[in-house]
Amino acid sequence: MSLPQAARDRFAGLDVNTWLVSHSMSAPPLAARDALIRYHEQWAAGGPEGAWPGWLDEVRAIGDGIGAIIGAPGASVALAPNVSLLQSALASALDLRGDRNEIVYEALQFPSLAYVWTAWERAGAKAIRVPTDDGRTIPTDRICSAITERTALVVLSHAYYQSGVLIDVPAIVARAHELGALVVLDAYQTTGTYPYDVVALDLDVVVGGSHKWLCGGPGCGWMYLRPSLRTAFAPMVTGWFAHREPFAFEPPPIDYATDQLRWATGTPTIPGYVVAKAGHDIIREFGVPAIREHNVRLTTRLTESALERGWRVSTPHAAAQRTGWVGIDVPDAERILHALIERHIFVDYRPGCGLRISPHLYTTDEEINHFLKTMDTLTH
Repeated sequence: MSLPQAARDRFAGLDVNTWLVSHSMSAPPLAARDALIRYHEQWAAGGPEGAWPGWLDEVRAIGDGIGAIIGAPGASVALAPNVSLLQSALASALDLRGDRNEIVYEALQFPSLAYVWTAWERAGAKAIRVPTDDGRTIPTDRICSAITERTALVVLSHAYYQSGVLIDVPAIVARAHELGALVVLDAYQTTGTYPYDVVALDLDVVVGGSHKWLCGGPGCGWMYLRPSLRTAFAPMVTGWFAHREPFAFEPPPIDYATDQLRWATGTPTIPGYVVAKAGHDIIREFGVPAIREHNVRLTTRLTESALERGWRVSTPHAAAQRTGWVGIDVPDAERILHALIERHIFVDYRPGCGLRISPHLYTTDEEINHFLKTMDTLTH
């Protein structure tokens, strides 16, 4: 049985929609609905005293489940509603008043993280923005040259959201560690469709979310922290669930948790977390290497078919250089986007990139045929 044949019955909406937008938001797992019902039943049956201990254990287990996808050891992945909150917590744990106060980030970084780190200039950070020449890539040596003895963090995109281009992580990590800087890898664009191992890559911090390739919906951001750094930081962006015993209701100063809950803040958004677990479970079951193999085959076909038709392909033509989506730019692409959506073919559009199309584990060859035939009709 092929991968999509085995996976499709786990998702809702695939019988009426051609879902080619998983780089933005995946199809919803059926088990996510079951998770919400179970959450409601726990809430109703156990009340706050009965439900909270189980929910906190589930938060830890969900973090460990994400860790299993990225090669992280147990108790090293924290959850939050979104990555911006986790990055703010990380920033608040740094002493940015001294000489080592530079935050190096790429001009192609997703705006949310760039907003966070430039905002911390008010607390002493110095944001160093590494420029791009073409709006699609940044030379590795340019990023490495921006790292100095004054660099505290290097914030990297595993793949650029504008172009799908994968970066050379090992070379930049080696340079950062040589100069005593920590590396934060934003793997939102890759986790769930591109295999990587946080230990093998010697990464300090990795962040991501669940609503793209992890099939988990919005509301479940996550952050991996190297175990040796587990108790090295005392974040000022914090709250009562970061306490070692939150239900002890102790007065300040906070006695931080020594596991991943150290990065919690106030009351956690349990529904977003338990819904996301359904997608994480599916990704672990089928395995990212198999998903990547299937994705590469379909994105290669999309790339070759687009080039044969004379359409501009804005993502790398070589599969090894791109993440899981293909950018196809055609005249009047924004109009075509709406025409595709009217036909229940889900893609999206970005200026300068064109239509973005992403097969996932549930995408069939027939759906790629349907997309290409519809595009042939709409472009003539």
